[in-house]
Amino acid sequence: MNIKIYPSKISGVINAPPSKSITHRAIIAAALAHGTSVIKNVLFSDDTKYTIHALQQLGVEIEQNKTTLTIYGTGGKLIAPKKPLYVGNSGSTLRMITAIASLAKGETIITGEKRLQKRPIQDLLDALKQINTSIITIDGSKSSQYITALLLIAPFAKNTLEIIIKGDLRSKPYVLLTLDVMKSFGVSFHLRGGNLLTPLEKNQKYKGRKYTVEGDFSSAAYFFAAAAITKGKITVKNLNKNSAQGDKNFLNLLQKIGSTVDMNDYPDIVQTLAVVAAFTKGKTTITNINHLKDKETNRISATAKELRKMGIAVKATNDKLIIQGGIPKGAVINTYNDHRMAMSFAVAGLAAMGETIIQNAEVVNKSYPNFWKDLQNLGAKIEVI
Repeated sequence: MNIKIYPSKISGVINAPPSKSITHRAIIAAALAHGTSVIKNVLFSDDTKYTIHALQQLGVEIEQNKTTLTIYGTGGKLIAPKKPLYVGNSGSTLRMITAIASLAKGETIITGEKRLQKRPIQDLLDALKQINTSIITIDGSKSSQYITALLLIAPFAKNTLEIIIKGDLRSKPYVLLTLDVMKSFGVSFHLRGGNLLTPLEKNQKYKGRKYTVEGDFSSAAYFFAAAAITKGKITVKNLNKNSAQGDKNFLNLLQKIGSTVDMNDYPDIVQTLAVVAAFTKGKTTITNINHLKDKETNRISATAKELRKMGIAVKATNDKLIIQGGIPKGAVINTYNDHRMAMSFAVAGLAAMGETIIQNAEVVNKSYPNFWKDLQNLGAKIEVI
Protein backbone atom coordinates (compact mmCIF):
# COMPACT_ATOMS: atom_id res chain seq x y z
CA MET A 1 0.00 0.00 0.00
CA ASN A 2 1.26 3.46 -0.96
CA ILE A 3 -0.11 6.69 0.47
CA LYS A 4 -0.08 10.10 -1.20
CA ILE A 5 0.18 13.10 1.12
CA TYR A 6 -0.78 16.61 0.08
CA PRO A 7 0.44 19.75 1.87
CA SER A 8 -1.83 20.16 4.88
CA LYS A 9 -2.09 22.27 7.98
CA ILE A 10 -3.18 20.03 10.81
CA SER A 11 -4.70 20.82 14.17
CA GLY A 12 -6.83 19.22 16.83
CA VAL A 13 -6.72 16.87 19.78
CA ILE A 14 -5.40 13.31 19.71
CA ASN A 15 -4.72 10.52 22.17
CA ALA A 16 -1.20 9.11 22.04
CA PRO A 17 -1.25 5.35 21.37
CA PRO A 18 -0.07 3.04 24.17
CA SER A 19 3.69 2.75 24.57
CA LYS A 20 5.22 -0.09 22.58
CA SER A 21 8.28 -0.28 24.83
CA ILE A 22 6.22 -0.45 28.01
CA THR A 23 3.79 -2.98 26.53
CA HIS A 24 6.69 -5.36 25.78
CA ARG A 25 8.14 -5.06 29.26
CA ALA A 26 4.86 -5.18 31.18
CA ILE A 27 3.54 -8.32 29.53
CA ILE A 28 6.89 -10.08 30.02
CA ALA A 29 7.06 -9.13 33.71
CA ALA A 30 3.45 -10.31 34.12
CA ALA A 31 4.25 -13.59 32.35
CA LEU A 32 7.13 -14.25 34.76
CA ALA A 33 5.22 -13.15 37.85
CA HIS A 34 3.66 -15.12 40.65
CA GLY A 35 -0.07 -14.57 40.37
CA THR A 36 -2.38 -13.02 37.80
CA SER A 37 -1.94 -9.63 36.15
CA VAL A 38 -4.44 -7.47 34.32
CA ILE A 39 -2.74 -5.15 31.82
CA LYS A 40 -4.91 -2.34 30.46
CA ASN A 41 -4.40 -0.03 27.46
CA VAL A 42 -2.15 -2.57 25.74
CA LEU A 43 -0.69 -1.66 22.35
CA PHE A 44 -1.60 -4.29 19.78
CA SER A 45 0.89 -3.76 16.98
CA ASP A 46 2.92 -6.21 14.91
CA ASP A 47 5.84 -6.11 17.35
CA THR A 48 3.84 -6.54 20.53
CA LYS A 49 1.76 -9.32 18.98
CA TYR A 50 4.98 -11.23 18.26
CA THR A 51 5.93 -10.92 21.94
CA ILE A 52 2.49 -12.05 23.11
CA HIS A 53 2.47 -15.03 20.75
CA ALA A 54 6.02 -16.05 21.72
CA LEU A 55 5.07 -16.03 25.42
CA GLN A 56 2.03 -18.17 24.66
CA GLN A 57 4.23 -20.67 22.83
CA LEU A 58 6.44 -20.75 25.93
CA GLY A 59 3.46 -21.85 28.00
CA VAL A 60 2.05 -18.53 29.28
CA GLU A 61 -1.75 -18.35 29.43
CA ILE A 62 -2.96 -15.00 28.11
CA GLU A 63 -6.54 -13.82 27.60
CA GLN A 64 -7.53 -10.74 25.59
CA ASN A 65 -10.59 -8.54 26.06
CA LYS A 66 -10.38 -5.56 23.68
CA THR A 67 -7.27 -3.62 24.84
CA THR A 68 -6.88 -5.51 28.11
CA LEU A 69 -4.81 -8.63 28.71
CA THR A 70 -5.21 -11.02 31.61
CA ILE A 71 -1.92 -12.85 32.08
CA TYR A 72 -1.57 -15.86 34.35
CA GLY A 73 1.98 -15.69 35.69
CA THR A 74 4.25 -18.70 35.46
CA GLY A 75 6.72 -17.78 38.19
CA GLY A 76 9.37 -18.25 35.51
CA LYS A 77 8.43 -21.89 34.84
CA LEU A 78 8.29 -22.00 31.08
CA ILE A 79 8.17 -24.83 28.56
CA ALA A 80 10.25 -25.08 25.41
CA PRO A 81 7.99 -24.63 22.35
CA LYS A 82 7.55 -27.42 19.83
CA LYS A 83 7.81 -25.02 16.90
CA PRO A 84 10.24 -22.14 16.24
CA LEU A 85 9.26 -18.75 17.65
CA TYR A 86 8.76 -16.34 14.76
CA VAL A 87 9.31 -12.72 15.79
CA GLY A 88 9.03 -10.93 12.45
CA ASN A 89 11.23 -7.85 12.35
CA SER A 90 10.97 -7.02 16.06
CA GLY A 91 14.39 -6.45 17.55
CA SER A 92 12.84 -5.88 20.98
CA THR A 93 11.04 -9.23 20.84
CA LEU A 94 14.14 -11.00 19.58
CA ARG A 95 16.41 -9.80 22.38
CA MET A 96 13.90 -10.06 25.25
CA ILE A 97 12.44 -13.41 24.22
CA THR A 98 15.92 -14.86 23.71
CA ALA A 99 16.60 -14.21 27.39
CA ILE A 100 13.15 -15.39 28.49
CA ALA A 101 13.51 -18.60 26.49
CA SER A 102 16.66 -19.43 28.47
CA LEU A 103 14.37 -20.14 31.43
CA ALA A 104 12.57 -22.93 29.55
CA LYS A 105 13.80 -26.48 29.75
CA GLY A 106 14.86 -27.75 26.37
CA GLU A 107 15.74 -26.11 23.07
CA THR A 108 14.04 -23.02 21.71
CA ILE A 109 14.53 -21.84 18.13
CA ILE A 110 13.86 -18.16 17.41
CA THR A 111 13.67 -16.81 13.87
CA GLY A 112 12.33 -13.84 11.95
CA GLU A 113 12.59 -11.80 8.78
CA LYS A 114 15.87 -11.59 6.86
CA ARG A 115 16.71 -8.14 8.21
CA LEU A 116 16.16 -9.31 11.78
CA GLN A 117 18.52 -12.24 11.24
CA LYS A 118 21.28 -9.74 10.44
CA ARG A 119 20.83 -7.72 13.63
CA PRO A 120 23.51 -8.29 16.28
CA ILE A 121 22.78 -10.59 19.24
CA GLN A 122 26.01 -12.49 19.97
CA ASP A 123 26.92 -10.30 22.97
CA LEU A 124 23.61 -11.21 24.59
CA LEU A 125 24.12 -14.92 23.93
CA ASP A 126 27.57 -14.74 25.51
CA ALA A 127 26.18 -12.91 28.53
CA LEU A 128 23.42 -15.48 29.03
CA LYS A 129 26.12 -18.12 29.52
CA GLN A 130 27.18 -16.15 32.62
CA ILE A 131 23.67 -15.90 34.09
CA ASN A 132 24.33 -18.22 37.03
CA THR A 133 27.47 -16.42 38.13
CA SER A 134 27.33 -13.45 40.47
CA ILE A 135 28.45 -10.86 37.92
CA ILE A 136 27.73 -10.44 34.21
CA THR A 137 29.77 -8.04 32.09
CA ILE A 138 28.29 -6.77 28.83
CA ASP A 139 29.11 -4.09 26.27
CA GLY A 140 26.56 -1.29 26.55
CA SER A 141 27.61 0.48 23.36
CA LYS A 142 25.78 -1.85 20.96
CA SER A 143 22.23 -2.18 22.25
CA SER A 144 20.42 -1.33 25.47
CA GLN A 145 18.08 -4.23 24.65
CA TYR A 146 20.80 -6.67 25.74
CA ILE A 147 20.77 -5.11 29.19
CA THR A 148 16.97 -5.02 29.32
CA ALA A 149 16.86 -8.72 28.42
CA LEU A 150 19.31 -9.64 31.18
CA LEU A 151 17.50 -7.50 33.75
CA LEU A 152 14.15 -9.13 33.00
CA ILE A 153 15.45 -12.60 33.89
CA ALA A 154 17.84 -11.51 36.67
CA PRO A 155 15.42 -12.56 39.47
CA PHE A 156 15.72 -16.17 38.25
CA ALA A 157 19.52 -16.40 38.42
CA LYS A 158 20.90 -18.89 40.94
CA ASN A 159 22.93 -16.18 42.64
CA THR A 160 22.19 -12.53 43.38
CA LEU A 161 23.17 -10.98 40.07
CA GLU A 162 25.03 -7.77 39.28
CA ILE A 163 25.46 -6.46 35.75
CA ILE A 164 28.55 -4.45 34.78
CA ILE A 165 28.14 -2.31 31.66
CA LYS A 166 31.28 -1.74 29.57
CA GLY A 167 31.66 1.23 27.25
CA ASP A 168 29.18 4.04 26.70
CA LEU A 169 25.64 2.94 27.41
CA ARG A 170 23.45 3.50 24.35
CA SER A 171 19.79 4.45 24.76
CA LYS A 172 20.07 4.69 28.54
CA PRO A 173 16.44 5.81 29.03
CA TYR A 174 15.26 2.42 27.78
CA VAL A 175 17.21 0.69 30.55
CA LEU A 176 15.69 3.10 33.07
CA LEU A 177 12.26 2.32 31.60
CA THR A 178 12.91 -1.39 32.14
CA LEU A 179 13.85 -0.72 35.75
CA ASP A 180 10.66 1.30 36.19
CA VAL A 181 8.40 -1.48 34.88
CA MET A 182 10.24 -4.14 36.89
CA LYS A 183 9.79 -2.10 40.05
CA SER A 184 6.06 -1.89 39.36
CA PHE A 185 5.98 -5.70 39.40
CA GLY A 186 8.00 -6.03 42.59
CA VAL A 187 11.64 -6.29 41.46
CA SER A 188 14.01 -3.37 42.12
CA PHE A 189 17.47 -2.84 40.62
CA HIS A 190 19.56 0.31 40.89
CA LEU A 191 21.90 1.80 38.29
CA ARG A 192 25.00 2.96 40.14
CA GLY A 193 27.59 5.24 38.58
CA GLY A 194 26.11 4.71 35.13
CA ASN A 195 27.66 1.28 34.64
CA LEU A 196 26.69 -1.05 37.51
CA LEU A 197 23.22 -2.58 37.98
CA THR A 198 22.63 -4.06 41.41
CA PRO A 199 19.49 -5.49 43.08
CA LEU A 200 18.17 -3.55 46.05
CA GLU A 201 17.21 -6.80 47.80
CA LYS A 202 17.96 -10.50 47.52
CA ASN A 203 15.45 -13.12 46.36
CA GLN A 204 13.06 -10.72 44.64
CA LYS A 205 10.08 -12.03 42.68
CA TYR A 206 7.71 -10.52 40.17
CA LYS A 207 4.20 -10.21 41.57
CA GLY A 208 0.99 -10.15 39.55
CA ARG A 209 -0.85 -6.82 39.60
CA LYS A 210 -3.14 -4.46 37.73
CA TYR A 211 -1.17 -2.23 35.40
CA THR A 212 -2.09 0.42 32.80
CA VAL A 213 0.24 1.13 29.88
CA GLU A 214 0.79 4.85 29.43
CA GLY A 215 0.93 6.72 26.13
CA ASP A 216 3.90 6.55 23.79
CA PHE A 217 6.12 9.64 23.57
CA SER A 218 7.94 8.29 20.49
CA SER A 219 4.63 8.24 18.61
CA ALA A 220 3.52 11.58 20.05
CA ALA A 221 6.69 13.15 18.63
CA TYR A 222 5.33 12.82 15.07
CA PHE A 223 2.48 15.14 15.96
CA PHE A 224 4.69 17.59 17.82
CA ALA A 225 6.90 17.70 14.73
CA ALA A 226 3.89 18.12 12.43
CA ALA A 227 2.66 21.08 14.46
CA ALA A 228 6.12 22.64 14.33
CA ILE A 229 6.52 22.52 10.54
CA THR A 230 2.89 23.26 9.56
CA LYS A 231 2.40 25.89 12.28
CA GLY A 232 -0.66 24.01 13.46
CA LYS A 233 -1.89 23.52 17.00
CA ILE A 234 -2.12 19.95 18.28
CA THR A 235 -2.93 18.68 21.76
CA VAL A 236 -1.71 15.16 22.52
CA LYS A 237 -3.42 13.45 25.43
CA ASN A 238 -2.72 10.15 27.23
CA LEU A 239 0.85 11.19 28.10
CA ASN A 240 2.46 10.97 31.53
CA LYS A 241 4.60 14.03 32.28
CA ASN A 242 6.47 12.00 34.91
CA SER A 243 7.15 9.14 32.52
CA ALA A 244 10.44 7.26 32.48
CA GLN A 245 10.32 7.36 28.67
CA GLY A 246 13.31 9.26 27.36
CA ASP A 247 11.47 10.50 24.28
CA LYS A 248 9.40 12.85 26.43
CA ASN A 249 12.37 15.20 25.86
CA PHE A 250 11.48 15.68 22.19
CA LEU A 251 10.11 19.19 22.72
CA ASN A 252 13.36 20.21 24.44
CA LEU A 253 15.36 18.71 21.58
CA LEU A 254 13.36 20.72 19.06
CA GLN A 255 14.77 23.88 20.62
CA LYS A 256 18.31 22.68 19.82
CA ILE A 257 17.69 22.44 16.08
CA GLY A 258 20.16 24.66 14.28
CA SER A 259 23.03 23.46 16.46
CA THR A 260 24.58 20.12 17.47
CA VAL A 261 22.14 17.67 19.04
CA ASP A 262 23.42 14.56 20.86
CA MET A 263 20.87 11.79 20.23
CA ASN A 264 22.66 8.88 21.93
CA ASP A 265 19.71 8.39 24.28
CA TYR A 266 16.93 8.92 21.74
CA PRO A 267 17.28 6.56 18.73
CA ASP A 268 13.55 6.36 18.02
CA ILE A 269 13.09 10.08 17.39
CA VAL A 270 16.20 10.79 15.31
CA GLN A 271 14.32 10.63 12.00
CA THR A 272 11.52 12.80 13.37
CA LEU A 273 14.01 15.44 14.52
CA ALA A 274 15.85 15.24 11.18
CA VAL A 275 12.64 16.05 9.32
CA VAL A 276 12.05 19.18 11.41
CA ALA A 277 15.69 20.19 10.87
CA ALA A 278 15.11 19.94 7.12
CA PHE A 279 12.48 22.70 7.35
CA THR A 280 14.53 24.92 9.67
CA LYS A 281 17.04 27.54 8.52
CA GLY A 282 20.64 26.80 9.37
CA LYS A 283 22.72 23.67 9.89
CA THR A 284 21.76 20.95 12.36
CA THR A 285 24.23 18.25 13.33
CA ILE A 286 22.61 15.15 14.82
CA THR A 287 25.39 13.21 16.49
CA ASN A 288 26.19 10.06 18.47
CA ILE A 289 23.84 7.86 16.43
CA ASN A 290 26.13 5.04 15.33
CA HIS A 291 23.71 2.47 16.81
CA LEU A 292 21.04 3.45 14.25
CA LYS A 293 22.85 1.43 11.59
CA ASP A 294 21.53 -1.80 13.12
CA LYS A 295 17.84 -0.91 13.37
CA GLU A 296 15.07 -1.98 10.96
CA THR A 297 17.30 -0.41 8.32
CA ASN A 298 20.45 1.67 8.42
CA ARG A 299 18.58 4.73 9.61
CA ILE A 300 21.53 7.07 9.07
CA SER A 301 21.96 6.40 5.36
CA ALA A 302 18.24 5.88 4.71
CA THR A 303 17.25 9.20 6.30
CA ALA A 304 19.96 11.05 4.40
CA LYS A 305 19.00 9.50 1.06
CA GLU A 306 15.30 10.32 1.38
CA LEU A 307 15.92 13.89 2.56
CA ARG A 308 18.16 14.41 -0.47
CA LYS A 309 15.25 13.26 -2.67
CA MET A 310 13.31 16.15 -1.14
CA GLY A 311 16.03 18.60 -2.16
CA ILE A 312 17.75 18.92 1.21
CA ALA A 313 21.54 18.92 1.53
CA VAL A 314 22.57 16.19 3.96
CA LYS A 315 25.90 14.69 4.89
CA ALA A 316 25.88 11.29 6.57
CA THR A 317 28.84 9.83 8.46
CA ASN A 318 29.27 6.77 10.63
CA ASP A 319 27.58 8.46 13.59
CA LYS A 320 26.21 11.80 12.34
CA LEU A 321 23.64 13.47 10.15
CA ILE A 322 24.50 17.03 9.11
CA ILE A 323 21.40 18.70 7.70
CA GLN A 324 21.23 22.06 5.97
CA GLY A 325 17.68 23.33 6.35
CA GLY A 326 15.80 24.49 3.31
CA ILE A 327 12.50 24.10 1.46
CA PRO A 328 11.75 20.37 1.04
CA LYS A 329 9.95 19.27 -2.10
CA GLY A 330 7.53 16.36 -2.42
CA ALA A 331 9.09 13.05 -3.38
CA VAL A 332 8.50 9.31 -3.56
CA ILE A 333 9.79 7.99 -0.24
CA ASN A 334 11.26 4.53 0.20
CA THR A 335 10.48 3.35 3.74
CA TYR A 336 12.99 0.45 3.76
CA ASN A 337 10.45 -1.63 5.73
CA ASP A 338 11.01 0.79 8.64
CA HIS A 339 7.95 2.12 10.44
CA ARG A 340 9.76 5.22 11.65
CA MET A 341 10.86 6.14 8.14
CA ALA A 342 7.21 6.00 7.02
CA MET A 343 5.85 8.13 9.86
CA SER A 344 8.66 10.68 9.93
CA PHE A 345 8.49 11.33 6.20
CA ALA A 346 4.70 11.45 6.34
CA VAL A 347 5.22 14.44 8.60
CA ALA A 348 7.59 15.93 6.01
CA GLY A 349 4.93 15.47 3.35
CA LEU A 350 2.53 17.73 5.25
CA ALA A 351 4.70 20.79 4.62
CA ALA A 352 6.70 19.85 1.51
CA MET A 353 6.14 21.65 -1.79
CA GLY A 354 4.03 19.30 -3.89
CA GLU A 355 2.83 15.78 -3.29
CA THR A 356 4.72 13.14 -1.30
CA ILE A 357 4.21 9.41 -1.73
CA ILE A 358 5.05 7.02 1.11
CA GLN A 359 5.75 3.54 -0.22
CA ASN A 360 4.79 0.42 1.74
CA ALA A 361 2.86 2.63 4.14
CA GLU A 362 1.42 -0.38 6.00
CA VAL A 363 4.78 -0.77 7.75
CA VAL A 364 3.44 1.59 10.44
CA ASN A 365 1.59 -1.46 11.82
CA LYS A 366 4.86 -2.38 13.52
CA SER A 367 4.31 0.22 16.23
CA TYR A 368 1.32 2.47 15.44
CA PRO A 369 -1.46 0.75 13.45
CA ASN A 370 -3.80 3.76 13.67
CA PHE A 371 -1.23 6.30 12.50
CA TRP A 372 -2.79 7.10 9.13
CA LYS A 373 -6.28 7.33 10.59
CA ASP A 374 -5.13 9.63 13.38
CA LEU A 375 -3.18 11.82 10.96
CA GLN A 376 -6.23 12.15 8.73
CA ASN A 377 -8.45 13.00 11.70
CA LEU A 378 -6.18 15.96 12.40
CA GLY A 379 -6.81 17.32 8.92
CA ALA A 380 -4.09 15.72 6.83
CA LYS A 381 -5.02 15.32 3.17
CA ILE A 382 -4.02 11.79 2.26
CA GLU A 383 -5.17 9.09 -0.12
CA VAL A 384 -4.32 5.45 -0.71
CA ILE A 385 -2.93 4.84 -4.18
